[in-house]
Amino acid sequence: MSPTHSGSLEEFVPASQTELSRFMTDNAEAAPKQLFSVGGRTSLSVCCPASQSGTLICMSQLNRVIDYPVRDMTITVEAGMRLDQLTEIVSAEGQRLPIDVPQSNRATLGGVIATNTCGPRRFSYGTIRDYVIGISAIDGEGNLFKSGGRVVKNVAGYDLSKMLVGSLGTLAVISQVSLNLRPKPETMSMVWFAFESFQNADRALEAIVTSGTRPTAVEYCNSKAARQIAAESRSELPSEHQIVCVCYEGPANVVNWQAERIREEWKEFSPLSSQIVEAEKATRLYNAFTEYQTSSDDPVTLKAVVLPSQMMKFVEAATELNIAVQAHAADGIVFGHLPDSASSLEDVQQILKQLQKAISPQTAHLTIYQCESEWAESLPLFCAAPPGWSLMQQLKQALDPQQLLNSQRFAELVEA
Repeated sequence: MSPTHSGSLEEFVPASQTELSRFMTDNAEAAPKQLFSVGGRTSLSVCCPASQSGTLICMSQLNRVIDYPVRDMTITVEAGMRLDQLTEIVSAEGQRLPIDVPQSNRATLGGVIATNTCGPRRFSYGTIRDYVIGISAIDGEGNLFKSGGRVVKNVAGYDLSKMLVGSLGTLAVISQVSLNLRPKPETMSMVWFAFESFQNADRALEAIVTSGTRPTAVEYCNSKAARQIAAESRSELPSEHQIVCVCYEGPANVVNWQAERIREEWKEFSPLSSQIVEAEKATRLYNAFTEYQTSSDDPVTLKAVVLPSQMMKFVEAATELNIAVQAHAADGIVFGHLPDSASSLEDVQQILKQLQKAISPQTAHLTIYQCESEWAESLPLFCAAPPGWSLMQQLKQALDPQQLLNSQRFAELVEA
C-alpha cells in the first residue's frame, strides 16, 4: 500500500502480470522512479513515511479468478480482487476466507497481504499469513517470481511468500495469490458483557483459557469505544463500563449452548449485565468491531502489541488519557483513537510519552498506526528493529537492489 504523497505522482494501471512486469523492467532500466503499489487505497496512511514523488501502480484491473477447485478448498486470484468480491465468490460454495478486513468493499487482497491486516477472528483462525499458500510477484527490476503453489502441501525449502506478508510493498508487487479456504459456519452469536471495573474484566479474560467453550473472537472496548461500536451496529447495548464481547460460530445448537455456558461461567466475575446478540444483529455488531480499528476522523490511531496478561494495565492508562480503546483481547493487540483534544503534535507526543510508561520495551511495542501526514516524520511509525532485521535488509537488497519500491518504508529503522 502506498503512503499519502504531496510530491509529483503519475499513475499506471496494468491489465495483466505481463504488462506490469514489462513496465517495471523499463522503469528499472531507464531513469528509475519510485514505485508505490496501491489497491483499494484504504491504508494509504498506515505507517506513512515522508512524502515523495514517483508512480502509483494501481492494481484494480488485476481482479480475475485464475483457478477455483472447490473440493480442494483453495482458490487462486489476482491480487487486485476486492475482499467483498472474493467473499461473494467463495460464499456461494459454502466457504470463506476467515480474515476480517475493514472496508472490505474497497480493500484488495494484495493490500491485505502487504499490510498484514487482520481483525477479531485472529484469535481462532490466525492471520492472512496462515492462508497464503502461493504468491506470484514482481521484484523491483521487473522479474516475475513465484513461491508456493495452488495446493496446500507444496512448499519445500524457504517459503518466500510468507516474507511478503506485512512487507508494505517494499519487496515486490504482489500480482497473484493462492489461498486456503475454510467452511462457512452455520450461524454466529455474540455475548456482550459489561463489567464495572478493569479488574473484573481482566479476571474474566484470564478465564478464557480454561473455559469449556471455544470462542471465535474475544474483544474488549472501554466505554468510549463501546458507545461508538454500539451506535454503529444500531444496537441497544449497555456501554457505560468495561465491555468484553465473546463471539461464537458453528452449528446453531453448539453456538447457543456455548453462549449460555460462558454467561454461567462468568457469573463469578460479577458482570453488571450480559446479553446474547444473535442473527443479523450479531453480524452488524461484529462488523462494527471489525471497522473500528480504522482511522475515522481521529487525529491519531495508535497500535500496541502487548502480552495479553499486561493488556489491561495498558488499557487502563489509555482510558485515563481519554483514548477510545478496542482490543483483540486474547491476542494482546490494542487499537486506540486519540481524542479530538489532541490537536497538536506536542499533545500527541505527550500522550505517547505517558503510554510508553505502561508497557515493557522487552515484551511490547507501541506504534502509530495512522496519523496526520504532516506529523509522520516526528512520531514513532515503527517499533525498534526486530531481531532478524539484518536478514530482512539482505532480502530487500536481493529483490529491490535499486531501492525503487516504497524506499522510505521503515526508513527510521534503516537510519537507526
